[in-house]
Amino acid sequence: MGLVYLFSLVVGLGILLVQIVSGGKGDADGGDGHDAGEGGGKDLAKDVSGKALATTGGTGASDLVAFFLSLRFWVFTLLGFGMSGSLLHFFALAGPVVIFVLAAGSGLSSGLFAQLAFRFVSQGSASTSADVTHAGGSVGRVLVPVGKDKVGKIRIVLKGQSVDLLARSDGEDIARGDHVLVEDVEGDVARVSRRPSELA
Repeated sequence: MGLVYLFSLVVGLGILLVQIVSGGKGDADGGDGHDAGEGGGKDLAKDVSGKALATTGGTGASDLVAFFLSLRFWVFTLLGFGMSGSLLHFFALAGPVVIFVLAAGSGLSSGLFAQLAFRFVSQGSASTSADVTHAGGSVGRVLVPVGKDKVGKIRIVLKGQSVDLLARSDGEDIARGDHVLVEDVEGDVARVSRRPSELA
């Protein structure tokens, strides 16, 4: 059984590392505001809204099945099973049956905890994205220069949290570090203007 525990640990760890590496590249590729066009921004907004509805509205049997069929659930289950089983087995801390029961329980607990934790974080992220539509009137700071035909990025404070938004202006170019007033939010792109002197 020791090889089974080791195999589970290696497979789970390998899949997790692949996900971390590919996830990191995805964030880097998607982090530049210039890559997001007008159509892409609206599609992204629809996708976020759809995920929010799916996350908050799915309470039936299909949602439960999806929960247990998730790759994340099985990756962390394998990690918990493999790690606890390997430690108990190779240090001979218990008999084979007890080790298997403890390893299985540890694996399932790890999978459930990871799945619930990620779901909780996703719900919070989706609600923050939905609240962005009410960002009109906020004052923000330019991170990536914005202009009429140039999508940049700004940072605003929304409900006590710093939120980065794609942005464009209706007129002049606004340089990095300047402060802007959010006029409106269309999809996931904010329409901004230079901050009036009265709000300075």
